[in-house]
Amino acid sequence: MFLKPPQAGQTPGKPTKTSAEGIGKKRKLTDEELKERDREYDRTKRCRKFLSHWPDKWTWLEYDQETKLVFCKICRAHSYYADKDCSLFKGYVADRSTGFDAHQKSVAHQCCVQRQKVADGEQSPVLAGVHRNGSIDPRFQKQMENMMHVAYYIAKREKSFTDFPDLVELCKTTGSDMPQWYRSDKACARFLVSIYDQERAEMLDQLRRARFISVCIDGATDTGKLENEIVYVKFWNDKMGVLQCFLGIEDVKFANADGVIQAIDTVFKEAGIPDWREKIVFLAADGASVNMGKKNGVAAKLRREVEYLLAIDCIAHRLELGVNDAVRENPQLKRLQEVLVYLYEQYYYSPKALRELRMLGEALEEKVLKPTTLKGARWQPYIHRATKILCTSYKVFVAHFEDMVSSERRPQPSPPVMGRAMNILRYLKDAKNLQFMHFWCDALEVLKILSEQFQRDNLTPGEAVQYQEACCAGLIELSLQPGVEQSKVIGSITSFSKYQGVELTNISADTLKKEREEITETMIDHLQKRLGDLYSNSVISKFRALDHTLWPELDNDKHSKEAFVLHGRDQIGGLVEHYEEVFKRHGVDPGSVLHQFCLYKTWAKNCQTSMRNTLITVLKREDLKKRFDALAILMEIYVVMSVSTAMCERGFSCMKRVKSDWRSSLTTIQLNRLMYISLEGPTCDKFVPLNSVNYWWGAAVRKPGFTAWKQRIEQPTDEELKRELEEIDREMEASRDAEDAARERLNHVTESKEDKEGVDREATEDA
Repeated sequence: MFLKPPQAGQTPGKPTKTSAEGIGKKRKLTDEELKERDREYDRTKRCRKFLSHWPDKWTWLEYDQETKLVFCKICRAHSYYADKDCSLFKGYVADRSTGFDAHQKSVAHQCCVQRQKVADGEQSPVLAGVHRNGSIDPRFQKQMENMMHVAYYIAKREKSFTDFPDLVELCKTTGSDMPQWYRSDKACARFLVSIYDQERAEMLDQLRRARFISVCIDGATDTGKLENEIVYVKFWNDKMGVLQCFLGIEDVKFANADGVIQAIDTVFKEAGIPDWREKIVFLAADGASVNMGKKNGVAAKLRREVEYLLAIDCIAHRLELGVNDAVRENPQLKRLQEVLVYLYEQYYYSPKALRELRMLGEALEEKVLKPTTLKGARWQPYIHRATKILCTSYKVFVAHFEDMVSSERRPQPSPPVMGRAMNILRYLKDAKNLQFMHFWCDALEVLKILSEQFQRDNLTPGEAVQYQEACCAGLIELSLQPGVEQSKVIGSITSFSKYQGVELTNISADTLKKEREEITETMIDHLQKRLGDLYSNSVISKFRALDHTLWPELDNDKHSKEAFVLHGRDQIGGLVEHYEEVFKRHGVDPGSVLHQFCLYKTWAKNCQTSMRNTLITVLKREDLKKRFDALAILMEIYVVMSVSTAMCERGFSCMKRVKSDWRSSLTTIQLNRLMYISLEGPTCDKFVPLNSVNYWWGAAVRKPGFTAWKQRIEQPTDEELKRELEEIDREMEASRDAEDAARERLNHVTESKEDKEGVDREATEDA
């Protein structure tokens, strides 16, 4: 038996402890130590570098010799579509090819490759089907016209963008030729940009050529809790005449005069009219202090820049305020208003009461309408409607209140409800109150007509004065004799002592003559006080000198000739003085205005048309406009005056329909587009989509069928999928073979180690 030489650290002649005793066993390394060992090996021994054959396999690779970084040159060339978080876009140390294949298959890289093909002049089969020598293919153009029709319908009818795909599919089902692309709600929104720009371009071109404009503004809060200022413009066009258009809406940053002016300025700048202050001659708004404040209102601040600017608060609002003033002064009107408010609240907040009212109406064979509110709308027709419903369905309301106070009713209403019902019933069955109620309905009929006339577009100050005078004449007529509704009540009471089968109390022969005279006189006084600036002691009233219907008659006697010649000269002289700067800016001698006014009176004395139509005739005829070139400036200023902001109220109604609770995040520019198409766009049957399609086609390079989204990338063919699956199978098989070989090597090493340890153990025991 031969002894082995002693090992290092072993005392000669002493045996080494075995592994079972815990000495001589190699300590197992932890995971962190293994990783650190591998990193140390990579730093000191392993040599990694960029291999020259990589660009042959991945042609998009580019290597920077200075920074030693590798990156994708195609993704960097089209950074807008690339994945900016990808390491191959940023660049990293090229020590291995791991990740190259994954990057080549990524959606962002494929998108950039398609963009590069387009830049290199390559054209996909899809593009070849819609492009013809740079122009749009006729069949594709027809398809896009159908798409534009659907998109325009969405905006005109104030529908949601999400309805667009369903409508396109419906059109395709019914036989329309629709393209297979651009069917998303996002595509509809993009189509509306082209439609809006094309439809608005003509209006803006006409507005830029206009000499004078009138601006109408109003403010309101939308569903997104943003305060908005809406802007309408009124101007003269030689071909179209007087035009009044929605210009835009802008959110107000600060709710003061400076904030409103800033919003107006933003709207005009976006329309491409930064010099609007040089064109504005008239401003219309409501009577709020922020608009009409004498020192710091919008009108006052603009007048510091434009000295000749005239401003007026809406006459339709002032009519409402005048009627409210008259109501507050008369106890009977206040009592009637309280009754109307109670009726509205009774049937608005109680579905049971409304159901009972309608059941009574069916039993009595009377059509009954739900009482309406007096608040929420600042126009007289709404007040007239509430009163009209009470007068028309009088019998049904009385029957319902009689049922409410009946002792046989089960269950009984609460004492407060029954008490109010008894008071209302007592009021309705009083003959005097019944007459007064119907008289007020007649008066509101006259005021309703005036309010609707004040809400007309293209209303001039002279026409407003004429309508007011007609309204005052109608009120005076009611004071002299009962109206239509009151006459029905008087006739029924005189003949039967009843009205619509209802027994009345306090019956008398009085026709309320005193009350009628008092109320009509009060109403006329308040209207004249509120609307007096239209016809007395104001610059606006001086334009009445152009109204040929107010001129004195021209006879052969000397007195009538002098009166005819001198009529209106002082008013025209005042207008010349007020607009002297305007005359000088347009190169017209102010001194020639009075002479042309005399010629105009000679020409217009026999005209049978209204003042507005006569002035428009002069402005449209080139010979007359040239003859009265100086006076035509005053005529044009007059016809563009806007004395009502009713169109702004209609614009806000459109805003609330478009920007509803479900679309409260609409941006201001998108809201402008939708509102303009809804308010100013032609009807769906008159819309011509060809111009919008051409504008859309020329605005950018169109590539139908190409998109960056993964779900729309062209799918691989069956052969490509089969090859890819076979490659994956080969990789998996090679991985399994490598795993089996590694397992065999590990078993062999383990067996060798165990054999060696067994030999050492036997040698130690023998020693």
